[in-house]
Amino acid sequence: MLNVMIVEDEKPILDLMERLVGQQPLLNVVGAFTSPITALESHEELKPDAVFLDIEMPKMGGIELADKLRMQNEELQIVFTTAYPGYAVEAFRVSAVDYLLKPVTPEALERVVARLSKIHAMRSALNPVSADKEEATVRCFGTFQTRGQDGSPMNWPTRKTEELFAYLLAYPNRLVGKWQLADLLWPDLDEDRALHNVHNTVYRLKKALKDAGVGVDLSNSNEGYHLRMSPGFSDLERFRDFMNGTAEIDERNAPEGDKLLRSHAGPLFGGKDYVWSAGLAAEISAQQAGLARMMTAYYRRSGDRAAAKEALRVYLSYAPLDEEMTGELLRLYADDGEAGPLRAQYEQHVRRMESELGIAPSQEIRKLAAKFATASTEA
Repeated sequence: MLNVMIVEDEKPILDLMERLVGQQPLLNVVGAFTSPITALESHEELKPDAVFLDIEMPKMGGIELADKLRMQNEELQIVFTTAYPGYAVEAFRVSAVDYLLKPVTPEALERVVARLSKIHAMRSALNPVSADKEEATVRCFGTFQTRGQDGSPMNWPTRKTEELFAYLLAYPNRLVGKWQLADLLWPDLDEDRALHNVHNTVYRLKKALKDAGVGVDLSNSNEGYHLRMSPGFSDLERFRDFMNGTAEIDERNAPEGDKLLRSHAGPLFGGKDYVWSAGLAAEISAQQAGLARMMTAYYRRSGDRAAAKEALRVYLSYAPLDEEMTGELLRLYADDGEAGPLRAQYEQHVRRMESELGIAPSQEIRKLAAKFATASTEA
């Protein structure tokens, strides 16, 4: 995993970048700054592997900051962000790894992460004593992507190979029967053909994982197959481990909870239509809501209402139809007299409910919005 620092003088864009970068399983945000001077002062302590720098900043631009950071660490990987493509030549003068045009998209960021990971892997190979060993990572939230040892996304030989891996990831470290796999993945075939497909697909899966240098152990017996992996191998297991061991958020686990809330976003396996995954996806979705609920409660107990609202906004960005959490956010806005954000959130919720479900918001939410509108008018 690479530790990264983000420097962007506009706070809304900084928050967006922190959220996008935080969703990348290979990246860990160790610092986010609106002030390039503060970022420079903090660099020596944070020791990031890479930095995302806005080029156009007051007092000290991104190019100048990159020069100064490189003086402290010549191996620092630098990625520039800007709305103006004309800076490209000057950006690469300081040996930038890449150059992102605003608004930054998840797809563009994925491309940059692949480059950062490859460079880091190459340096690790050249200096194995001082470098940490990188472990291939599987991302199951919002997408389904497996990265090989070099950090690049794997290409599966068949869709069934990918689906088989998804099932074994969903139920790891246990024996999965071969007849069970045959029924799940090829329910319309006769038993002999289905079992033949299981054997062939397992062979393809083992070969694909070995060729990519993915560190898992897939063994077989007369009864079935067993995928052994470390708890941190997939974001699904990290999320499960945290939720299974957490009854409440406090000062000790709040940082990890916040990171999981931001990075473990979206539907399981990117919403792929695996028939067997529907129940599991619903279970994970309920746990995502539970984490957002716990984080919101923790921030409210701590008196940090701004952070409570942000936790709810993060969750609703990937679960916008959750009426309970929408109502919680609207109540926070109403209690703090924030008419603009309340109106915008309510109108967005109305559009979502109408376009995706063809229904109006619940009566409770409509009453809350109407009550606040009346109070604002009377005031």
